[in-house]
Amino acid sequence: MTTTATRTRRSQADRSAATRARVLAAARDVLCSQGYSGATMLAIRDAAGMSLGAIQHQFPTKAKLMAAVAGEFSAYRTQVYAEAIRAGATPRQSMENLIDANYQMVSRPEMAAVLEIHLARRNDSDLDQEVGPSARRFDRRVRLWGHMILRAAGIDNDEAYQTLQLLNNAVTRGLTVEYIRNPDMALIERSVAIWKRQMLELVFGPE
Repeated sequence: MTTTATRTRRSQADRSAATRARVLAAARDVLCSQGYSGATMLAIRDAAGMSLGAIQHQFPTKAKLMAAVAGEFSAYRTQVYAEAIRAGATPRQSMENLIDANYQMVSRPEMAAVLEIHLARRNDSDLDQEVGPSARRFDRRVRLWGHMILRAAGIDNDEAYQTLQLLNNAVTRGLTVEYIRNPDMALIERSVAIWKRQMLELVFGPE
């Protein structure tokens, strides 16, 4: 009895996880191709190939679905960034690895999808309420990582780092838009190399 019940619960959990992944992938694809306004629950239903009821069982509102898309990508970025920082043998290498990991996100469809979500928060209070807390937690985590790297290098200038982080975020989002308009990754990589060199010299000085 216990074995059968456990197997049933696992099977239900697996099905639920598979449904969730399918819906999130569909939402991401529709966001990328049609933007936030085009990413209606009906459009996502069609892309996912399942009933609206099945989607709403997982995500009762569009805002909750969008928050899940953004949250899943934040969790992925957190893991990638943490691994990049740990791989650095020096503070400068850790910062360089973090910058490289960040710019690898520019060409990912999730980056474009999440950018659409964050832009839509301006005019959608429900969306802002759902997405805002996790977005702020992610930003704080990245900021703390930056402070940790700087302290390890003997640098204590939080105001300067916050300014650089803001500029870096702006460049990342701008390059994401450029990639959407013209997916020339070689051009973006050359641009990133210039920006990275400037960033590292501003923080750590010339090599």
